Amino acid sequence: MASGVDIDVKLKWEAERLHLKLEKELDIKNFIASVAHVDNYKTILKSVKTLNEKMDRAAQLDVQLEDSLIEEINSCTQRLTAERNLRFEMDNVDVMGSNDDTIGAMQDLIQKATETGVEEVYMQQANKMGG
Repeated sequence: MASGVDIDVKLKWEAERLHLKLEKELDIKNFIASVAHVDNYKTILKSVKTLNEKMDRAAQLDVQLEDSLIEEINSCTQRLTAERNLRFEMDNVDVMGSNDDTIGAMQDLIQKATETGVEEVYMQQANKMGG
């Protein structure tokens, strides 16, 4: 038996869509916060893939993400990729066996990492090695 409450179907549908949008945005923001610091750089590419999958899943559900969130996602993936590349190179570089090419490659990675806001601790290590 109805309690006398009348719900507009259009309003209900809009509320459900808004709830879904907020749910997806919160999930993405929480994930971005969780990868602010990554201990093991070998998992970074998986994190980038997961973040892109979350964005794709929202698009599949016809959820329009805010432009600012899309920029945040792109910024995060660029930072993570730059950090992964820099940390990989730092792990594999032989300082004593370095030549102009390897030093140049390291400097390029340092520059890209600087532009994308990689964590300072890795920047200091890379600059020390690059020097």
